[in-house]
Amino acid sequence: MAVVQPGDQMSRRERRRHEIHQRIIDSAVELFDARGVVDTRIDDICEHADLAQKTFFNHFPTKQHLFGEIAQSFLAHVCSLVEEARKEPAGTGQRIIQIFNRAADVVHHRGPRHRELVQEVARISSTESTDPSRVGSLPEAFHALVLDGLAAGDVTRAQGPLFLTEMIVSAFQGVVMSWAHDEEYELDLHLEEAARFLCRALATDENAVT
Repeated sequence: MAVVQPGDQMSRRERRRHEIHQRIIDSAVELFDARGVVDTRIDDICEHADLAQKTFFNHFPTKQHLFGEIAQSFLAHVCSLVEEARKEPAGTGQRIIQIFNRAADVVHHRGPRHRELVQEVARISSTESTDPSRVGSLPEAFHALVLDGLAAGDVTRAQGPLFLTEMIVSAFQGVVMSWAHDEEYELDLHLEEAARFLCRALATDENAVT
Protein backbone atom coordinates (compact mmCIF):
# COMPACT_ATOMS: atom_id res chain seq x y z
CA MET A 1 0.00 0.00 0.00
CA ALA A 2 1.45 3.34 -1.09
CA VAL A 3 2.10 5.84 1.66
CA VAL A 4 0.68 9.30 0.95
CA GLN A 5 3.18 11.93 1.94
CA PRO A 6 1.84 15.11 3.62
CA GLY A 7 3.17 17.22 0.76
CA ASP A 8 1.36 15.10 -1.82
CA GLN A 9 -1.90 15.33 0.12
CA MET A 10 -1.61 19.12 0.34
CA SER A 11 -0.81 19.31 -3.35
CA ARG A 12 -3.96 17.38 -4.24
CA ARG A 13 -6.00 19.54 -1.88
CA GLU A 14 -4.66 22.72 -3.46
CA ARG A 15 -5.27 21.39 -6.96
CA ARG A 16 -8.84 20.54 -6.02
CA ARG A 17 -9.36 24.02 -4.57
CA HIS A 18 -7.95 25.59 -7.72
CA GLU A 19 -10.26 23.48 -9.91
CA ILE A 20 -13.33 24.56 -7.93
CA HIS A 21 -12.17 28.18 -7.94
CA GLN A 22 -11.81 28.15 -11.73
CA ARG A 23 -15.15 26.36 -12.15
CA ILE A 24 -16.88 29.20 -10.30
CA ILE A 25 -15.21 31.80 -12.52
CA ASP A 26 -15.98 29.91 -15.74
CA SER A 27 -19.61 29.42 -14.73
CA ALA A 28 -19.97 33.09 -13.79
CA VAL A 29 -18.52 34.35 -17.08
CA GLU A 30 -20.72 31.98 -19.08
CA LEU A 31 -23.85 33.14 -17.25
CA PHE A 32 -22.86 36.80 -17.43
CA ASP A 33 -22.48 36.44 -21.20
CA ALA A 34 -25.83 34.65 -21.53
CA ARG A 35 -27.99 36.61 -19.06
CA GLY A 36 -26.09 39.74 -18.15
CA VAL A 37 -24.38 40.70 -14.91
CA VAL A 38 -27.41 42.16 -13.13
CA ASP A 39 -29.68 39.20 -13.88
CA THR A 40 -27.17 36.60 -12.71
CA ARG A 41 -27.45 35.76 -9.02
CA ILE A 42 -24.95 33.94 -6.86
CA ASP A 43 -27.49 31.11 -6.60
CA ASP A 44 -27.44 30.82 -10.41
CA ILE A 45 -23.66 30.58 -10.47
CA CYS A 46 -23.66 27.91 -7.76
CA GLU A 47 -26.29 25.88 -9.59
CA HIS A 48 -24.43 26.15 -12.90
CA ALA A 49 -21.15 25.13 -11.24
CA ASP A 50 -22.91 22.36 -9.28
CA LEU A 51 -21.60 23.71 -5.99
CA ALA A 52 -23.10 24.66 -2.65
CA GLN A 53 -23.45 28.36 -1.89
CA LYS A 54 -21.16 27.85 1.11
CA THR A 55 -18.43 26.70 -1.27
CA PHE A 56 -18.85 29.87 -3.35
CA PHE A 57 -18.40 32.07 -0.27
CA ASN A 58 -15.31 30.10 0.75
CA HIS A 59 -13.73 31.36 -2.46
CA PHE A 60 -15.41 34.74 -2.95
CA PRO A 61 -16.82 36.68 0.02
CA THR A 62 -18.99 38.79 -2.30
CA LYS A 63 -20.02 39.04 -5.94
CA GLN A 64 -17.73 42.08 -6.16
CA HIS A 65 -14.73 39.94 -5.23
CA LEU A 66 -15.65 37.64 -8.11
CA PHE A 67 -15.78 40.63 -10.48
CA GLY A 68 -12.37 41.70 -9.25
CA GLU A 69 -10.81 38.35 -10.09
CA ILE A 70 -12.50 38.25 -13.50
CA ALA A 71 -11.11 41.74 -14.12
CA GLN A 72 -7.63 40.51 -13.26
CA SER A 73 -8.07 37.54 -15.57
CA PHE A 74 -9.12 39.82 -18.43
CA LEU A 75 -6.19 42.16 -17.83
CA ALA A 76 -3.80 39.21 -17.60
CA HIS A 77 -5.01 38.12 -21.04
CA VAL A 78 -4.30 41.59 -22.43
CA CYS A 79 -0.86 41.47 -20.79
CA SER A 80 -0.21 38.19 -22.59
CA LEU A 81 -1.09 39.92 -25.87
CA VAL A 82 1.53 42.56 -25.07
CA GLU A 83 4.12 39.88 -24.34
CA GLU A 84 3.32 38.11 -27.61
CA ALA A 85 3.64 41.38 -29.55
CA ARG A 86 7.03 42.12 -27.96
CA LYS A 87 8.34 38.94 -29.59
CA GLU A 88 7.18 39.99 -33.04
CA PRO A 89 9.79 41.39 -35.48
CA ALA A 90 7.99 44.73 -35.76
CA GLY A 91 8.35 48.33 -34.64
CA THR A 92 6.72 49.62 -31.47
CA GLY A 93 3.92 51.35 -33.37
CA GLN A 94 2.96 48.21 -35.25
CA ARG A 95 3.07 46.23 -32.02
CA ILE A 96 0.62 48.63 -30.37
CA ILE A 97 -1.74 48.34 -33.35
CA GLN A 98 -1.49 44.55 -33.17
CA ILE A 99 -2.20 44.50 -29.42
CA PHE A 100 -5.22 46.80 -29.68
CA ASN A 101 -6.65 44.89 -32.64
CA ARG A 102 -6.29 41.54 -30.90
CA ALA A 103 -7.79 42.96 -27.72
CA ALA A 104 -10.79 44.11 -29.75
CA ASP A 105 -11.25 40.54 -30.98
CA VAL A 106 -11.16 39.25 -27.40
CA VAL A 107 -13.69 41.79 -26.10
CA HIS A 108 -15.97 42.34 -29.08
CA HIS A 109 -16.83 38.86 -30.22
CA ARG A 110 -18.23 37.36 -27.02
CA GLY A 111 -21.84 38.43 -27.57
CA PRO A 112 -23.93 41.48 -26.60
CA ARG A 113 -24.25 40.53 -22.93
CA HIS A 114 -20.47 40.51 -22.57
CA ARG A 115 -20.62 44.31 -22.67
CA GLU A 116 -22.06 44.36 -19.14
CA LEU A 117 -19.24 42.22 -17.82
CA VAL A 118 -16.61 44.34 -19.57
CA GLN A 119 -18.23 47.42 -18.04
CA GLU A 120 -17.66 45.97 -14.58
CA VAL A 121 -14.13 44.90 -15.51
CA ALA A 122 -13.28 48.33 -16.95
CA ARG A 123 -14.69 50.09 -13.90
CA ILE A 124 -12.64 47.96 -11.53
CA SER A 125 -9.43 48.18 -13.57
CA SER A 126 -9.73 51.97 -13.92
CA THR A 127 -9.48 52.34 -10.13
CA GLU A 128 -6.21 50.43 -9.92
CA SER A 129 -2.77 51.96 -9.70
CA THR A 130 -0.94 52.90 -12.91
CA ASP A 131 2.39 52.07 -11.27
CA PRO A 132 4.36 49.94 -13.79
CA SER A 133 6.35 48.32 -10.98
CA ARG A 134 3.29 46.29 -9.96
CA VAL A 135 4.01 42.79 -11.25
CA GLY A 136 1.48 41.35 -13.68
CA SER A 137 -0.26 44.66 -14.28
CA LEU A 138 -1.20 46.32 -17.57
CA PRO A 139 1.12 49.28 -16.85
CA GLU A 140 4.03 46.87 -16.28
CA ALA A 141 3.37 45.13 -19.61
CA PHE A 142 3.12 48.34 -21.64
CA HIS A 143 6.08 49.89 -19.80
CA ALA A 144 8.22 46.96 -20.97
CA LEU A 145 6.98 47.60 -24.53
CA VAL A 146 7.97 51.27 -24.27
CA LEU A 147 11.42 50.37 -22.94
CA ASP A 148 11.85 47.97 -25.87
CA GLY A 149 11.02 50.82 -28.22
CA LEU A 150 13.47 53.17 -26.53
CA ALA A 151 16.20 50.55 -26.83
CA ALA A 152 15.35 50.06 -30.50
CA GLY A 153 15.35 53.81 -31.10
CA ASP A 154 11.80 54.06 -32.48
CA VAL A 155 10.16 55.67 -29.41
CA THR A 156 10.53 59.36 -28.60
CA ARG A 157 12.62 60.54 -25.66
CA ALA A 158 10.80 63.88 -25.57
CA GLN A 159 8.67 62.46 -22.74
CA GLY A 160 9.64 59.96 -20.10
CA PRO A 161 8.76 56.26 -20.41
CA LEU A 162 6.44 56.38 -17.39
CA PHE A 163 4.35 59.13 -18.97
CA LEU A 164 4.23 57.31 -22.31
CA THR A 165 3.13 54.14 -20.52
CA GLU A 166 0.36 56.03 -18.73
CA MET A 167 -0.89 57.43 -22.04
CA ILE A 168 -1.07 53.96 -23.63
CA VAL A 169 -2.91 52.45 -20.66
CA SER A 170 -5.30 55.41 -20.41
CA ALA A 171 -6.10 55.27 -24.13
CA PHE A 172 -6.82 51.54 -24.00
CA GLN A 173 -8.96 51.73 -20.87
CA GLY A 174 -10.80 54.82 -22.14
CA VAL A 175 -11.85 53.20 -25.41
CA VAL A 176 -12.95 49.96 -23.74
CA MET A 177 -14.90 51.90 -21.11
CA SER A 178 -16.63 53.98 -23.80
CA TRP A 179 -17.65 50.82 -25.66
CA ALA A 180 -18.95 49.25 -22.46
CA HIS A 181 -21.28 52.21 -21.88
CA ASP A 182 -22.40 52.96 -25.46
CA GLU A 183 -24.06 50.34 -27.66
CA GLU A 184 -23.38 52.44 -30.78
CA TYR A 185 -19.67 52.78 -30.06
CA GLU A 186 -17.51 50.91 -32.59
CA LEU A 187 -14.84 49.22 -30.52
CA ASP A 188 -12.74 47.88 -33.39
CA LEU A 189 -12.64 51.26 -35.14
CA HIS A 190 -11.83 53.30 -32.04
CA LEU A 191 -9.14 50.93 -30.78
CA GLU A 192 -7.56 51.07 -34.24
CA GLU A 193 -7.71 54.88 -34.22
CA ALA A 194 -6.33 55.04 -30.68
CA ALA A 195 -3.45 52.74 -31.63
CA ARG A 196 -2.54 54.83 -34.68
CA PHE A 197 -2.74 58.02 -32.61
CA LEU A 198 -0.34 56.48 -30.10
CA CYS A 199 1.97 55.44 -32.94
CA ARG A 200 2.26 59.08 -33.99
CA ALA A 201 2.61 60.33 -30.41
CA LEU A 202 5.35 57.86 -29.48
CA ALA A 203 7.35 57.90 -32.71
CA THR A 204 10.70 59.63 -33.06
CA ASP A 205 11.03 62.20 -35.83
CA GLU A 206 12.80 59.60 -37.97
CA ASN A 207 10.01 57.06 -37.43
CA ALA A 208 7.02 59.39 -37.52
CA VAL A 209 3.82 57.83 -38.90
CA THR A 210 1.86 59.98 -41.32
